[in-house]
Amino acid sequence: MHPRVISFLACALFFAGFAPAIMAQSDSLRLVYYPPWNVSKLPMYLAREMGVFERNGLKIAWTNPGSNEKLLDILKKGDTDIAVVSANHVVQSNASGGVLMLLVGNTGYNYSAFLADASIKTTADLRGKKIGTGEEGSTPDQLTRLALRKLGIDPDKDVAMVHLDDRRGADRVKDLLAGDIAAAMVTPEAMYDLEKTGQIRRFNRLTDHKQLRIYAGGGADYAISAAVLKNRRAAAKQFMSGICEGISIARNDSAKALDFVAKSGRKMDAAGIEYLYRLYITDVIPARPYLKMEGIELAAQMTASLLPGTGVPNAQQLTDRSLVPELEKEGRCNF
Repeated sequence: MHPRVISFLACALFFAGFAPAIMAQSDSLRLVYYPPWNVSKLPMYLAREMGVFERNGLKIAWTNPGSNEKLLDILKKGDTDIAVVSANHVVQSNASGGVLMLLVGNTGYNYSAFLADASIKTTADLRGKKIGTGEEGSTPDQLTRLALRKLGIDPDKDVAMVHLDDRRGADRVKDLLAGDIAAAMVTPEAMYDLEKTGQIRRFNRLTDHKQLRIYAGGGADYAISAAVLKNRRAAAKQFMSGICEGISIARNDSAKALDFVAKSGRKMDAAGIEYLYRLYITDVIPARPYLKMEGIELAAQMTASLLPGTGVPNAQQLTDRSLVPELEKEGRCNF
């Protein structure tokens, strides 16, 4: 064969080997994430900061819409390929005619513990007591009512629900300390403050969202458009492989993870940041980003109550449960 022909074929084979990577980089994936920060999304943020997605051959355009209304508008119009949000956002968009998004993974949820006055030893002791909750009909209120029902307490008959305005739970803790309410769901930040001052001893921890399997909120449900899953499945898997690596970084590089949590805008001291990180790594962020079907079922139920008369898809119709298992079999989610 002529030397020039050999040289041409060699060059062609060389560039052909790099073509997939070049093509992967040329077509960016549009990603919307909201709310902008929650420790449950730590794996994604660390993967982004460490350049994991780029190493996986992905180019991602990141968008924080700034509000639930703008987020839902983006989802409905199909102006994103990946959504890292709470499952209820995806369910609501799909149920109201939005472009189909399928939930493929999860790295956590909003964690809260159910604290009660120390005199309350069992859940039965809650009967007849005042229970602090969020504004009537709000997500904190719905989740508090769900927690009570899971504990065998009817929130409308067995207790008196006290509705408080503060979404972060500070009012609930204040009223707990004052004895104005007997129990409430309390955030990790509030629990740390109680432990720091020693006042945690005044309360009995009845249960928490993990024990009750209430996997809601946190903005750490991962949804990918049905079109991308069909036409660009390799890119979808590369993204979720990056999330797997982000979980590994969060678990194994505590210094980097703590530094990132400290920069997230949380007004906590170093010990508080450590407390928050350890709690989420131990109890919330999973070793593998498998879907939490209980959380998706809850999102469907909440959407059905929000949009009565709408045909809300069931949990099976809202998910693609194959991505993470495939990655595990291929050794790309075993960091």
